[in-house]
Amino acid sequence: MTRRRFARKWWVGWVAMVVCLALPGLLFAQAQRKPQTPAPKTAPAKPAEPAKKPEAAKEAAPAAAERDPFEPLVVKTAPGETSAIQVTSLRLVGVLWDAARRDVRALVQTPDGLGYYLRVNEEKFGGRVTAIEPDRVRFTIREQDPGGQVRTRTVELKLGSQ
Repeated sequence: MTRRRFARKWWVGWVAMVVCLALPGLLFAQAQRKPQTPAPKTAPAKPAEPAKKPEAAKEAAPAAAERDPFEPLVVKTAPGETSAIQVTSLRLVGVLWDAARRDVRALVQTPDGLGYYLRVNEEKFGGRVTAIEPDRVRFTIREQDPGGQVRTRTVELKLGSQ
């Protein structure tokens, strides 16, 4: 029974041997270290004067503090506003029909060569897609004239034109 108990705790002997070998080295290193001399006492430093803030920083801080954290940082342009790319500058490249999902998409290309997939009722490029047919796409654009009147016009892109 004692033999079995000793066989399970063989690692205890190894730990004791490592401690016995490491302890004299640590004690010798501690004895060789030079004693530290206390640093001379110095007078405490005078407290620094608070820095004067410029008036511009005072005016800018309230505006940043009043910003609503729930408002998006990037504001989406409304269909009536002018955007960087207008509907009239687009080119209809193709129409995609998915009969299984009953989904229709129009593939349009911007003047800089980027392609976009558009669906019916999607607002993009300052207009709303109202209809997608096999050979054309219709957009409804809401514009405001200088008199303040909002008028609606329809733009149609045909496949293969331009």
